[in-house]
Amino acid sequence: MRIRSAITTCFALFCINGTQNVYAWGAAGHEITATIAQMYLHPSVLPQICVLVYPYTPPKEPCHLSTIATWADRIRGLPQYRWAAPFHYVGGINDWPPSSCVFGDDGWEGKDGVNVLGGIWNTTKWLKDGNPGASEAVKFLIHFLGDLHQPLHLTARDRGGNDDKVHFHRRITNLHSVWDSRLLSNAILDTNSNYSHPLPSRKVEDALKGAIYDPYIRSIVWEGLSQAWKDQVDEWYTCPSTSLTSSLASRDQVPLDRNTMTTETNVRRWDDDFVCPYHWAKPNSRLNCAITFPKELDWPANSTDPHPAPELDTSVYAGKIRKLRVMERLLAQGGIRTAAILNGLFATDDAQEGAFLSHPLF
Repeated sequence: MRIRSAITTCFALFCINGTQNVYAWGAAGHEITATIAQMYLHPSVLPQICVLVYPYTPPKEPCHLSTIATWADRIRGLPQYRWAAPFHYVGGINDWPPSSCVFGDDGWEGKDGVNVLGGIWNTTKWLKDGNPGASEAVKFLIHFLGDLHQPLHLTARDRGGNDDKVHFHRRITNLHSVWDSRLLSNAILDTNSNYSHPLPSRKVEDALKGAIYDPYIRSIVWEGLSQAWKDQVDEWYTCPSTSLTSSLASRDQVPLDRNTMTTETNVRRWDDDFVCPYHWAKPNSRLNCAITFPKELDWPANSTDPHPAPELDTSVYAGKIRKLRVMERLLAQGGIRTAAILNGLFATDDAQEGAFLSHPLF
């Protein structure tokens, strides 16, 4: 039995995107990622983040990481934060999926270093160094880590698919919107009704807040994180050793603001032993050639010919993504990596050093 009773509410929450910014991993995607992250936080971490984010006006409801995760999109329309827009995505020069996925080998589109990879590295180091402005830095960091797991935030083609018209459930939309909200909406509505009941885990249930997607999160945790991907979880947040670690550690900190610029050219310059956004993002960027861009959108970069908008709510496209659990795996990876980094930054002295997860959930 599937959850279909709340279809009107779900479409109102996730599928109406006319007023959203064009580079916005839907609110539900960020909230789900952050909720999974909260389950794996060391007990000392969330209280510190909540005090940091709400120093004078504590929230009326219990503090949840999911609410903090959407702040960076909520403020994007404000003039004082327009400088932050390019930090939500990254695109490699000559990247044109599905025929060619080039993730930084030929350089990056836009200002050097002003992208989601630089944003994650910069906010992480900003917090590690104890610089002022930690409240905004942690909110940006949580959000950027979510953005890293939306494949269309990792390509410059057609503004991350925003200019690629498609149909979904016989309605005209664009490819970016399909991945921001429509695939996720379908997955939430198709969740087995058994997951409407609590799981036998205090950590899981305490992180949920009665949202329409709670059963979907339970399914990701139970079927994915505790079973199918159980042996992969530690690898997801582990960073490979890199010869750049020492130079990164000693590099001068660059403020995360409109003046941020870097001049280094190595594609792995944002990776060290603690946080490695390039290493994490590269496999996600390959999804744009493997599955995100359907063959119907495969035309030359300089093409000016009119192109039909294909229907993507099909067994060949949406059905394949659901069968392979592509969306669920991305959300889980985002949550695991967010938790590991926040634990490494905020856990008290009696906790282990470096990025780590608080185990077990069950």
